[in-house]
Amino acid sequence: MGKMTRISISVDEDLLKNFDAFVAERNFPTRSEAMKNIMRDALIQEEWTKGDFVAGNISLVYDHHKPGIVQKLLDSQHDFCEEIVCSQHVHLDHFNCMEIIVLRGKGHRIREILNRLRQIKGLKNIVLTMSGVDY
Repeated sequence: MGKMTRISISVDEDLLKNFDAFVAERNFPTRSEAMKNIMRDALIQEEWTKGDFVAGNISLVYDHHKPGIVQKLLDSQHDFCEEIVCSQHVHLDHFNCMEIIVLRGKGHRIREILNRLRQIKGLKNIVLTMSGVDY
């Protein structure tokens, strides 16, 4: 991390009141830590938009008894071997499984696998968590 620089901003009182509630609800130790987190998130979003080298994970939940779903998940993932770092399979209960897929590469390629996985019927939930490597 580089040298710290102090900045100052002017905000509406209501906005500050709402932001302070946000800081408290999410247990940030200070406004500064909350702002740094928000700034990083904005920069990561920009990275993903530009298609730069990014990292992230896709988590999905499904009923493994649904015919063909496991094979469809595997087939989809095999087309993205360069982007997939690893995956983890978790048994949530007798019916439900969670798959966590860790990815890195160009943003557009990771979006491609997300869109491919979304097409599989029977997924109960699918979420992309975007991360950056420079912030």
